[in-house]
Amino acid sequence: MNYNRSFNDKHTVASMLLFNRSSQSIYDAANSKAGVDIRYQGLTGQFTYNYSEKYLGEFNFGYNGSENFIKGKRFGFFPAGAVGWVVSKEKFMDGMKDWLSFLKVRASMGVVGNDKMPGDSRFGYLAFYGGGDGYSFGDQNFNNSLGGAREGRLANENISWEKSRKTNIGLDMAFMSNKVNLNIDVFEDYRYDIITELQSTDISFPGVVGKSSPLINIGKVRNRGIDIELSYSDMIGDDFRFFVKPNFTFARNKLIYRQEIPREYSYRQATGKRLYENFLYQFDHFVKDQAEADQLNSSQYQPWGKVGPGDVVYKDLNGDGKITDLGDRTVMGNPRSPEIQFGVPITLQYKGIDFSLLFQGALNSSIVLKDAAAWDFPNFDQDKFGSVRPIHLGRWTPETAETATYPALHMGNSANNKNSESSLFLYDAKYLRLKNIEIGYNFPKQMLKRIGLNQLRIYAQGMNLLTWSGLKDLSIDPEMGNASGYWYPISKIYNFGLNLNF
Repeated sequence: MNYNRSFNDKHTVASMLLFNRSSQSIYDAANSKAGVDIRYQGLTGQFTYNYSEKYLGEFNFGYNGSENFIKGKRFGFFPAGAVGWVVSKEKFMDGMKDWLSFLKVRASMGVVGNDKMPGDSRFGYLAFYGGGDGYSFGDQNFNNSLGGAREGRLANENISWEKSRKTNIGLDMAFMSNKVNLNIDVFEDYRYDIITELQSTDISFPGVVGKSSPLINIGKVRNRGIDIELSYSDMIGDDFRFFVKPNFTFARNKLIYRQEIPREYSYRQATGKRLYENFLYQFDHFVKDQAEADQLNSSQYQPWGKVGPGDVVYKDLNGDGKITDLGDRTVMGNPRSPEIQFGVPITLQYKGIDFSLLFQGALNSSIVLKDAAAWDFPNFDQDKFGSVRPIHLGRWTPETAETATYPALHMGNSANNKNSESSLFLYDAKYLRLKNIEIGYNFPKQMLKRIGLNQLRIYAQGMNLLTWSGLKDLSIDPEMGNASGYWYPISKIYNFGLNLNF
């Protein structure tokens, strides 16, 4: 149902009310049978008002129901509101229009809901039984066997919608007859009642219960940041046109609360820090000689077996004379997801020639490599070993002890040196990439008419041609998602083509 009306050429009111119901069929491929359909039902409303296109207001709401929750907790109400003021329409701005074409201030706040559960599970309020150990019986060597059943995830009838309160304050500006445009957004996303599956690092049920905790609404995470986008387009003379539109985003999150076990050392606590921080053993130095190795081995300073000259020694952060998980791992570097992302698209046109390129990059991102991505001679399968990389040229030897950047080489496993939680393999994943470059030519229309064509354009395009990053010696792409080296590399792509219009 929709409503839209204007009054006295100044007031404009619009509203909408929508009822929705959806059902999605599910097929359980593992058991070759139909699953339980996924169903939603809800009511959505919207009301907008503007006065002379100068003062703007909007209110929205959603009243949504999900089958994942028990009756009485199935529906959630999610409101949102926004206001705007087009300052450039005010009379006191008339004297600025020569250089300030447009100015708008806006703000919004709203709540959205999420019913998705970890591992794509469903019906958190129900208890389930699954396959379990069976029992063998019979006369001839117990050759008859029947499968069993065991209790699955525990139920939680109090589980309900996860929520996120989103706040945004924005500024839109245009200068020089709209040739230059600037958009700035400052935002906060505060998630609470996060549907959480408690981990071993959380306060959960004791082992005597025999089952882990059910899904609960407990987590809180805050994300704050800023988006900036600037564009400039103009012409030089009658034939040359250009366009550039750089953009920049900074976003930082913080884990406000989780049901985490209190730690003796604050640097080992995840609460209060960014999500997915790297908790690492901090590299100190390489074992100098056999005398130092004997001293470390006799004191059992590190828990990964005996060390020798050139092996890694880690810092004892809590000073207890031992390297331990809870006492000596600390936050280092940045999370994998970059906090800063930016891009610069550029387009140039001169008569029939067009040229465009796109640079993109990221900062405040780290990656901890392991296995074939960074380790020397990694052990893949029994007697199958990987190779070495340029970084291994900096290996420790008695002759290079003062300048070595990599420990002494070892075939196969070496839990002390080839440690997936070692700061030795922490790398800065910042990068700048020429993502796309293209040049084309549009043939003159007068010439094309003679051969019955409306348009003919030829072009050449390249993608991922150049990348600048600190991971070059590792042959690692900074955008890869796998830290072990098992990935399909991003390809350089070259395209040549033509566009025809008859």
